[in-house]
Amino acid sequence: MPLMNTSHWRGCALMLFGLLLFTGCGEPTKKIVLLINTEDAFWNAARAGVKEAATDLKFGDAKYEAYVDSNVGQAKSQIEKLTSYLARKDIVAVGISPYDAKNDGVAEALKKLKDKGVVIICFDSDLPAEKHNLRDFYIGTNNIKAGKVLGTAAVNLKPEGAEYVQFVGTDAQQNAIERMDGFTSALNDKFTQKERMLDGGKRETAKSNVTSAITKYKDVSLLVGIWAYNGPAIADIIKDDRDKYTGVTFDADEAAIDHLDKGNLDAMLVQNPFMMGYLTVKAAYAKLNKDEATIKELFPKLGEPGGDIRDTGLKLIVPVKGSPLKAEQFKDVDPELEFMLLPAFQDWLKKYKLKSS
Repeated sequence: MPLMNTSHWRGCALMLFGLLLFTGCGEPTKKIVLLINTEDAFWNAARAGVKEAATDLKFGDAKYEAYVDSNVGQAKSQIEKLTSYLARKDIVAVGISPYDAKNDGVAEALKKLKDKGVVIICFDSDLPAEKHNLRDFYIGTNNIKAGKVLGTAAVNLKPEGAEYVQFVGTDAQQNAIERMDGFTSALNDKFTQKERMLDGGKRETAKSNVTSAITKYKDVSLLVGIWAYNGPAIADIIKDDRDKYTGVTFDADEAAIDHLDKGNLDAMLVQNPFMMGYLTVKAAYAKLNKDEATIKELFPKLGEPGGDIRDTGLKLIVPVKGSPLKAEQFKDVDPELEFMLLPAFQDWLKKYKLKSS
C-alpha cells in the first residue's frame, strides 16, 4: 500500500479540524444585559426580577442569558460600557437607566446599538421625549407622578407649609429631574424650596449634605430624599430632633425601613425594581422573537402617545402609629397607588425574599 504524501495528510488534518470546529461551536448564547448606574442594594430586587424572568422564559433551553451589569455613576463610563456592547456579537438587547439624560455621547452610543439591531429598553429612568426614538420602550416608574405623590404626602404631613431641601445624586438624570419637579408641582404657596443638593451618588456626601442644609437654612423643616440612600442619610441626621424635622423619601432602602420602623422617617414612596428587571427581560425577549401577543399585553396602547411606556406602579409606606396620611388623600394624584402600613410592606418583601425595594 503506497504511503500518502505530506500534503495529503495536512489536508485531511485541516478537514478534520474544520469538522470538529463546526460541530463543537453552535450559535452563541444571546445576551440581554441591564446596565445600572451604581452597586446600590436597591438593584438587588431588579436582579431577582431578571433571574425570575429568565427562569419563567426557560432561557437555558432557548440559549439566552440575562444579567445585570454595573456602571460607576458617570456618563463617561456608561458610554464606555455601551461602546463595549457594540463590539460584541452576543449582546442582542440592552436595558439602560441613562445616567445623564441629555448627554450626546450616551445618545450616540444608543443609536449605534439600535442601528445594529440591538433592542434598547430604558428602565428606572427614561430619555427625554425628543430622544424616545433611540429606545424601543420605557419600563419603570412614572417619575413625574411619583414626585406628585410624595409632594402630596408632604402637604398632608405639613399643612402649615415648610421650607424644604431635596437631596439627590445628580440633577442630570431624567428620573431625578422628574421626581423633583413633580414634588414641587404638588405643593402650595406655603412651601418654599431652598436648594437641590447633589451628592454624586456617594453616601457620605449625602449625609454631610443633610447636615449642611439644616446648618445653612435655619428654618428648613422638610427634608426630601430622591434616591434610595438619601432616606437613611436624612434619618441619621434628624432622628434626635424629630419635633422640628419631617423626612420623606423615595425607595425602601434596608436602613430606611428600619428608620421608618423606629419613627425617624415619615413616609417612603416605594418603586418596584423587581418588576422593572422582570419586565425589561420579558419585553426584550418578546421583541427579539417578534412575539406580538406579549408586546400587546405589555404595551396595550403601543402606537399611541405614551404607549411605549409601562408603569411599574408605586407603594406609599407609612408607620403603624401616628401618621396623618390616609389612602384617600392620594386618589386624585394616583388612583392605583398601593397605600400600605409598614408591617404589610415587610410581609411583601419576605414573600419575594427581598430586604429592600
